Amino acid sequence: MNKGIVLIDADDTSITVTWPEIGKQSSSFNSTKYTLQYRPALSANDNGMDSGGQLTYQSLSTELSTNTARKRNLTGAGHGFFFRVSATTKSQTRVDKSAMDYMGHAYRRPFTVLTMMEQSQRMPPPVAKIDSSAASPQPNSYVAHISWQPSAEPLLVGYKLQMRESNGTSTWSTVANCLSGTEVRKKNLTSSSGYMFRVRPVLQGETGGSEENLVASVSEGGNVIPYSSASDVVGARSSSKSSSSSASGIEGLLKLFKRLPNDKLLAKGGMKSVSLREAFNKVDLVFFYASAHWCGPCRRYTPQLIKFYNDAKAMYAKAPSRTTNIEIVFLSADHDVNGFRSYYASMPWLAVPFDADTREILLSWMKVKGIPQLMCLDGQTGKIYETNGVGRALDLARFSRYIGRDKSSIR
Repeated sequence: MNKGIVLIDADDTSITVTWPEIGKQSSSFNSTKYTLQYRPALSANDNGMDSGGQLTYQSLSTELSTNTARKRNLTGAGHGFFFRVSATTKSQTRVDKSAMDYMGHAYRRPFTVLTMMEQSQRMPPPVAKIDSSAASPQPNSYVAHISWQPSAEPLLVGYKLQMRESNGTSTWSTVANCLSGTEVRKKNLTSSSGYMFRVRPVLQGETGGSEENLVASVSEGGNVIPYSSASDVVGARSSSKSSSSSASGIEGLLKLFKRLPNDKLLAKGGMKSVSLREAFNKVDLVFFYASAHWCGPCRRYTPQLIKFYNDAKAMYAKAPSRTTNIEIVFLSADHDVNGFRSYYASMPWLAVPFDADTREILLSWMKVKGIPQLMCLDGQTGKIYETNGVGRALDLARFSRYIGRDKSSIR
């Protein structure tokens, strides 16, 4: 198996890639950070080699905490794009590192986006779930149930299903070439990293396609319809021990944090990280704060929110049995990572990493149309109590009434 950057998904404006872990890994915040760069392919013959270091790459980030990333807003490169990645160190964060310091594509072909027509033809991603009712023949394995919406293509013959292990090295492999139905069970799954699945319609008269093209595209080529986007990862298991029963009731809240790298949030202005379960253990109310450093109303509101947060935490520390415990999660609407980093450095609460898809997923889920926005949720179930508390008093007693409590008096 070739070692290098692998294509996970692409649409008409973005590409999602992954790569093998680089350097010494750790469960702490001091684990490897990655620098990811990209450039357009120069011609149809460009194989990504840059031994002389003469080609100009643009940096996407120097502080990626996970070995998967998505580059959006890709336009104007008919020959595709090349990516390269390296471990970020204190002495090597600039874009002018030697080309030899970077890992390139596993296969020397540029990754391509889809045309608008190809994107419009794709099926929705399949839904993958663990099927606990089905026994898997292999010991220490599990079964996944995969289903998808039927295609309306008039020449439909069946469906082609593929899967990949959710790690930095695996490529897509075919589960079945032509399934007649819209669901299937996949047995004997063993990876603790989990798996993702994708599907496409198989039509009469398909020509010109080849699975060899899938190392660089989500389309086999010819007149073949591209694969859907990938399902959510199913079967991923944490290497850490199960959390205590005191944290077992927060599953509803945790489900909101899809695709969060390593299931960790940033803390202390970005100086450390904390697991989801640790972050929300014994928390009664959670606030999602959508804001940005370029927003004047946000900059005026943030100091008020900081005072509310610090006062609430101080009261809880003095009388935990009589005080509502709160937590705030910052969801940046900044345009770049530098804006996020400088703004978050002044905040005492948690944050979703800027480069995580989770940030945009949650902003979309909140239906953010203007900032600042402060959403109040139940700290266990994730139930929404207020879609936006901005403009109302930051009154802990008022918020506490949502959970049947009126034991706090911070104003």
